[in-house]
Amino acid sequence: MAGTPDLLVLGHVTCDDFGGELRLGGAAAYAARAAAVLGIDTALVTVAPPGSPLLAPLAATPGLSLHVSPSEVMTTFAVDYRGPSRRLVLRTTARSLTLADVPRAWRSPRVVCVGTVFGECDRALVDAFCGAHVMAALQGWLRRRDPSGAIEPALSPEALDPPASLRSVVLSEEDHPTAEDIAARFGARGIFVALTRGRQGATIAYRGQRIEIPAAPAEEVDPTGAGDVFGLVFGLALASGWDAAEAGRRAALAAARVVEGPGLGRLAELEEAASWRHDPGGKSPRIA
Repeated sequence: MAGTPDLLVLGHVTCDDFGGELRLGGAAAYAARAAAVLGIDTALVTVAPPGSPLLAPLAATPGLSLHVSPSEVMTTFAVDYRGPSRRLVLRTTARSLTLADVPRAWRSPRVVCVGTVFGECDRALVDAFCGAHVMAALQGWLRRRDPSGAIEPALSPEALDPPASLRSVVLSEEDHPTAEDIAARFGARGIFVALTRGRQGATIAYRGQRIEIPAAPAEEVDPTGAGDVFGLVFGLALASGWDAAEAGRRAALAAARVVEGPGLGRLAELEEAASWRHDPGGKSPRIA
């Protein structure tokens, strides 16, 4: 990519260990690949070992430019779906991102997606892009690591006092016991909030108003990454001028296609939905 991308994605890509099976993960990885599949000129900045074979799917994704700042380790989670809820154990953590990690040619994008998984994108980095529509997945600001490495709910400074540059965010009701209060706090600051509830749909909160978005019909195979893609499409639609209800509807449709298979599922079938660029004349194709 020679110039500034339409979308800049920031965050750690992760190594997710499912009982010895290693997979590429992280909100940034899912969001960046999804955006490229939807036809958006996308760049991803992360911190990881540059030679890791887990990076291969990102490097091979058409329309996605990848910049890896070197680290000896990749942020790694052990993932366990046994029991009533998913259990995560954080094994290793790459260093945090800074503005210096972002190539200068990529520092003036129209839209920025912050996909933090363990607080690696702080307020200073997020607010460096105050001229863009900045969206964020709040998950990484709602975690801490206990002495055993297990992930448990917590509130970071960014979660308690949202960065001024944020325009839209997404979180799951499972991310924190006080998810409703967090959504209300961000919404009161004039930030569009998507609170996702899996098969129960999502709630959009903004300045005391609430919009219920039903889940789109889907044949669920693997829900991993659906929330990340919901937040991505929600933020892109808002940045393009769509109202919150339409942005939520588009996001629900995209998430439904993601759960219909491993990885990004059937999201590629929404390729025509690259109409996140708003056409006031109504000529843009719709996600439908």
